[in-house]
Amino acid sequence: MLRIYFRNDRKLLGKLSQCAFQTILMLYQAALEGKAVVPGVVISIQTFGNLMNFHPHLHALVSDGCFDSEGGFYILPAIPQDKIEEVFSAYVFKMLLAEGKISEMIVKKIRSWRHSGFSVHQEVKIDGHDRDGLKGLAQYIGRSPISEEKMMVKEDGKGIIYHSKMNPGIKRNFEIFDPLEWLAAITAQIPDKGAHMIRYYGYYSNKSRGMRKKSGKGEDTPLRIESPKASSVECRLRWANLIKKIYEIDPLICPACGGQMKIISFILEREVIERILNHLGLLDQYTHSPPQKIPSTEIRYEPFYDDFPVYDDITAWE
Repeated sequence: MLRIYFRNDRKLLGKLSQCAFQTILMLYQAALEGKAVVPGVVISIQTFGNLMNFHPHLHALVSDGCFDSEGGFYILPAIPQDKIEEVFSAYVFKMLLAEGKISEMIVKKIRSWRHSGFSVHQEVKIDGHDRDGLKGLAQYIGRSPISEEKMMVKEDGKGIIYHSKMNPGIKRNFEIFDPLEWLAAITAQIPDKGAHMIRYYGYYSNKSRGMRKKSGKGEDTPLRIESPKASSVECRLRWANLIKKIYEIDPLICPACGGQMKIISFILEREVIERILNHLGLLDQYTHSPPQKIPSTEIRYEPFYDDFPVYDDITAWE
């Protein structure tokens, strides 16, 4: 539902990359509260699906911890994947709202879906000393959108058949294009002039690397490895408050007096609930029978992990 905005306004792809880095930065710094640290991130912006459909998404090389300015590296506990998706989607919604592309109604609609379409995959992990593995992964995330091996000209010469992996959404592993459709699919993957499709952030940014080189701390300088004091449970509690920071709205602020609200108790007794509603003049609104359930006609979009690499088959990425 949101892809059309990125297709018609390509500068949003760079902002999408920034949303991903801000998500990583916020989550990592939340796990190491009070420390001036940054992660190292390389993000590759990709616009193609496995059947040449327009599918804006990001592939990233992310350090498994944070760096400080004194040569320390802090290993982090595992970050729950659902928290990453929640924070990332909040950043994307905030960015598209600021750009005037969507409305609050669209955000509310997408959030009501069982599957929002936002997905994060973080199962591929490579040891820092595995140079071949890192090289293979870097080649994968920077690959061309088109593979000549997947292309086949139709027998009548009037179209292209493009083969790839099975697409669970359309339940086939090929797409047939007529000549003009094929040209449209190819040109949709051409980036704007001067656009940077691979971006470096945090510890891996050009500015940070230049500053380290100027200070005499090269890339071969050994790091001091440290483990975080915060447990994964403590980090989870911090991450639960990040959405509030992104939207800059505290849902626990009283709209009447501006004070901080807190949960006093959970009321489960029916008689007590009815007395409260009756006192507020709201009881009549809830005394009618529930409406007859009508089957939903809303279209649901199932997320599709498009062409993610498999570490055991790393030679195939090259």
